[in-house]
Amino acid sequence: MASLKQRNTAAPAEIEAGVTAAGPAEISAEDLHKLLHSPDKASVVVVDVRSADEYASFNIPGSINRPFQELNFAQLADEVASHANHAAHALVFVSAQSPDVDDLAARQYINEYEKSHATPLAKESVRVLLGGLYTWSQLYPA
Repeated sequence: MASLKQRNTAAPAEIEAGVTAAGPAEISAEDLHKLLHSPDKASVVVVDVRSADEYASFNIPGSINRPFQELNFAQLADEVASHANHAAHALVFVSAQSPDVDDLAARQYINEYEKSHATPLAKESVRVLLGGLYTWSQLYPA
């Protein structure tokens, strides 16, 4: 699990340019684990924004892999909006360590959703995993 060692990461300024949404809410590994093991687990979508190779080496069971560099935010916003009554009550972005590209992905998702949908997102509906997969792996090793 060497790929999940703690590291100091930050999104380059040129990537962050144009991202104006307020930062997303955070969710702890413990709270996400509880949600994923509750009767409401179908209402949570976990989007892992790491590369396919990183995802294959370790991931949160049930998460989907959408590498950040390939992520189509408009398409993802449409997919989430297409669920009847917004079945996905929480969309959680994860990466190796937060804040990282998970935070940037969440903010870009919020921007795209708000530009293209009349119904605003609920405040807590888009979140990032506090501490990222590094913290998750410490608490819930594979």
